[in-house]
Order: sequence, then C-alpha cells, then structure tokens
Amino acid sequence: MTMNRVCALTGAEFPLFAFSHCRDVVAAVSKAGGFGVLGATRFTPEQLEEELDWIDAHVDGAPYGVDVLVPEVVDPAVRTLADNRSRAQAIDPAYQGFVNSVLGDYGIAPEPELKILPERMGITPENGLALMEVAFRHPIRLIANALGIAPAAMIAEGKRRGVPAAA
Repeated sequence: MTMNRVCALTGAEFPLFAFSHCRDVVAAVSKAGGFGVLGATRFTPEQLEEELDWIDAHVDGAPYGVDVLVPEVVDPAVRTLADNRSRAQAIDPAYQGFVNSVLGDYGIAPEPELKILPERMGITPENGLALMEVAFRHPIRLIANALGIAPAAMIAEGKRRGVPAAA
C-alpha cells in the first residue's frame, strides 16, 4: 500500500528519496523500499549504460530513477567550442589557482592542471540528451533534470513511457 502520491507515482514503498552518484546507494535504498536516483552527469553514455545494467541486476525489480543535466540556456560562446579540450582551454587559468587554493585550505593536494573530461561528458544539451536516451532504455520510474526545467524532449518521452519528469 502506497503512503502518498509520490509513492504512487514512483512505486516506492515510502517517500524516502536518495539522490546519489553511487549505484550501490541507489540499489540499496530502492531495495529497502525507498527510491534511489542515480546522478548520471559524470558518465559517458556507455558508462551510464553499464551503471544502469548493474542497478537493474541488483534492485530485484524495485523502482529507481535517473538524474541528468540538460541545460536549457548555454552561453553562445560555449556553443562554438567543439570538444572538451577546447572547452577546458577556454577556462581562465585563474580558476585552477582558485581551486588549488581551496584544496590547500583543507589539506588536499592541489591538482597539477585542469582535468579534461573524456568526450561525450560534461554539461551540454547534447550530452544530457544522450544520457537521457540511455536512461529511457531501462525500467526507470522517474527522470530528473537537475538543472532547471525539464526539456520538452524529456517531458514528451516521459509521458510516452509513463515516466514522470522532475526538475
């Protein structure tokens, strides 16, 4: 018996949501009756496929969701950058100094240089939509857009599949 509308909407036994980047946490929360939601932004589509395959095999049919980032507004200057290397090169070098300063304040060894994400990673509309497509190939019960309003494509596909879209 579901306790409230959120439970009825997601299939969770009780309204405890756990947004996590760790598949083990997502699976454990869902198996315990809550609702695990995997934060997918740090994955390539291939990595997300692997993570969701693992979750599918470890939740014993319990419901879970996926959270992607599909930005609605992107600075026009960023749109001209073709790949993650050019995006990284466009970041002001003072940023790395700031990051290293904050890390140093907490006793963490500084990064020697700005890390460049593998291609098909990062917060771009294209990458977010690619992750969304992967998520919809799995038995998810919720898809979330963690960066503002869910895009029309997410809402439409969610409606078509009976999967609520959240923001």
